[in-house]
Amino acid sequence: MTATACIIASGNTLTAQTTGTVDAGASWVDYEGFLGSGALYVTPTLRYNTTDVSLGASGSYVLFESSNRILQGLAAGAWRTRLTGRLRAELSASAGINVYANYPGYGHLLGRARLHYGRATSGMWAGAASGQSYIGSASTTPLQLELGGWTVYRGLALNATVMRSWFADTAYVDLLGAALWHNGSLRIDGSLGLRTWSEGGGQGIYGELHILLPVHDLIAAQVAGGRYPSDPIRGVIAANYVSIGVRIEAFNTRGATPSVEPSMYSRETEGSEALAPGEASLTVRSSSRLNRIICVAAPGAESVELSGDFTDWRALPLSRTSPECWEITVPIPSGAYRVNVRLDGGRWVVPRGLRIEDDEFGGRVGILVIP
Repeated sequence: MTATACIIASGNTLTAQTTGTVDAGASWVDYEGFLGSGALYVTPTLRYNTTDVSLGASGSYVLFESSNRILQGLAAGAWRTRLTGRLRAELSASAGINVYANYPGYGHLLGRARLHYGRATSGMWAGAASGQSYIGSASTTPLQLELGGWTVYRGLALNATVMRSWFADTAYVDLLGAALWHNGSLRIDGSLGLRTWSEGGGQGIYGELHILLPVHDLIAAQVAGGRYPSDPIRGVIAANYVSIGVRIEAFNTRGATPSVEPSMYSRETEGSEALAPGEASLTVRSSSRLNRIICVAAPGAESVELSGDFTDWRALPLSRTSPECWEITVPIPSGAYRVNVRLDGGRWVVPRGLRIEDDEFGGRVGILVIP
């Protein structure tokens, strides 16, 4: 029942990660053409991500005051090529089903191709999708064309998409902007869109807001609300909604990191260990089972930012704790990660204490190991 903004970024992780979550809560929903109703929902989700492959599956069971039920299921996968210069291709597919009470069920099987052009903090993409959509025993071939762009800055990720959709005798254009912000604990994402040039697909402004606040290593409170438009390709009816619930992280596992001693990841230094202005060193300590306090020593710096694959390559500002020390607390599971720091808005550099690697953009990143 909760739709969130989709932020496209070009960050890479060094190891595979599998996560499983369960969302549960209560909603008030007002579907177009139906009376408003309270509802209880449970949504389990499973995701697997590597640098080149993403797989996911989710289900949703919704029970209304009338005792009617919605049962939804979705499975999706994507494969991305390695970067060629700044270009990367992506092939993806999704299959879903949507059944409400005794109405005919909806289903879809879609394939999508995208071409991405990305820099370290911005990029754009173009793509197309088609396949089959089913209503009962009848099927139709939909078509979607899209163009979008994204950027990240100081913990804020933004994207904008223009999408043209055709489905049977229905056609429409969606103009959608989305934003995601988090500071290592609080996470806020939202979207604002306009449906226009519509023939049978409805039109007007829509938008959603979703807030996620961790209350424990494995539990987060969430509040969401807004309006989403109809999606005839996937059998979704336009609705206004408000929901409150909890998210339980069932598990979070990373693939095995290289079997080496932690000392092998230390950056070799020459001469004095003292830091000169413009240099920085990085250390990590735990504040709980999952949360890590990242400490950056940076003499003379007036601002320090951190960016890595565990932040989706969004720049997070650190807080000064002493004249030369800066800190931030972020949730990081055990594993190996890429990370850089930036002082006073300058260039991104590898802090001392980390091994240096070349990245796909011709730059250099540090390797941070969390035991």
